[in-house]
Amino acid sequence: MLVVMYHYVRRDSAEYPNFNHLRVDDFERQLDYFEKEYGFVTRAQFLSSFDTGKIPKGVLLTFDDGLSDHYENVYPILKKRGIFGIFYVPTGHYKNKQKKLLSVHRVHYLKGKYNSKNLLPEALSYISSDMLDQSKIHEFDMEIYKDQSQSKSEYQLKRLFNYFLKPEHVEPILDILMKKYFKESELYDKIYLKVHQIKEMHDNGYLIGGHTENHNVLSRLGYLEQEREIMNSFSFLENIVGKLKVKSFCYPYGGKSSFNSDTVDILCRNDIHHSFMVGNEDVKDIKNRHFLKRMDCNRF
Repeated sequence: MLVVMYHYVRRDSAEYPNFNHLRVDDFERQLDYFEKEYGFVTRAQFLSSFDTGKIPKGVLLTFDDGLSDHYENVYPILKKRGIFGIFYVPTGHYKNKQKKLLSVHRVHYLKGKYNSKNLLPEALSYISSDMLDQSKIHEFDMEIYKDQSQSKSEYQLKRLFNYFLKPEHVEPILDILMKKYFKESELYDKIYLKVHQIKEMHDNGYLIGGHTENHNVLSRLGYLEQEREIMNSFSFLENIVGKLKVKSFCYPYGGKSSFNSDTVDILCRNDIHHSFMVGNEDVKDIKNRHFLKRMDCNRF
C-alpha cells in the first residue's frame, strides 16, 4: 500500500508567487497515474487490513492541516471519481476569537507572499541567541525537510520557527510579522475548513483524523501537554461529527524526531486506531500501527 500525503492543492496565484502547493491540474494527473499504475485503496480495505493483517494493494490518499483547499478543490474530485481519502484537521485555531492562523501556516503565507531571503534577516533581527533551543538544533537539523526541494533561506526560515525557537517566543515574533504584512483575520476566513464542511465530508464516508490542536512538534512537549494537544483535538472533532468509530491520527511534521515514546504511549492508552508518520516507502506491515509511513505528493 502506497500512502500519499498532500497539503495545499490549489491554482497558482500572482499574490503568492513563492507559495509551495500542488496545482489542481497536476493533482488530477497524479490521480490518473495512480489509477493506471496501482488503483486506489477503499475505506473498507484499509480498515479491514488491521484485523486481517493483509495489506491492500493500491494508493491511499491523505490530506493534512484542515485547509479550505481540501473542500473546494480536492473533495469534489474525489467524490466524482469515487476515491476514498483521510483528512487530518488541527483544531486549536477554531477556539481563537482573534482569528489567528496556526504558526505553521503563518510561516507558509509569509514566505509564500514575500521572498524568504528578505524575511529571514528581518525575523532574525527580533531574535537573540537565548531565545533559541540549543539542545534541539542538532537533533532536528539532521532530518527536517531533507526530502523537500526548497531554497536555503526558505529551509532556514521554516526550521527557525518550527523547531529552533523556544515555544514561548514563536507567537510574539510571528505576531509582529503578520501585523506588518497581512490583515490576518481576513486571511483566516479564507484558508481553513468550516465546521459544516468537516461534517459533510465525514458524513460522505471520508475519515476525519486528529492532527493535534496547534500543530506543534510533539517531542518538544511534556507528556501531559502532548496528551492535551492530541485528545482535545479529537474531542473537538467529535463535537462536530459525533463519536468517531475510528480515530485516525498523523504526527505534525511527521519525521521520527517529531514525536517520541510518550506520544505513542498516549495514542495507545487512548485507543487511537492508527497513526501516520513521514517516510519514503510503502506500507508493508500493519502491525506497528502507530508507525505507518507516508510519501509526500511531490515525489510523484
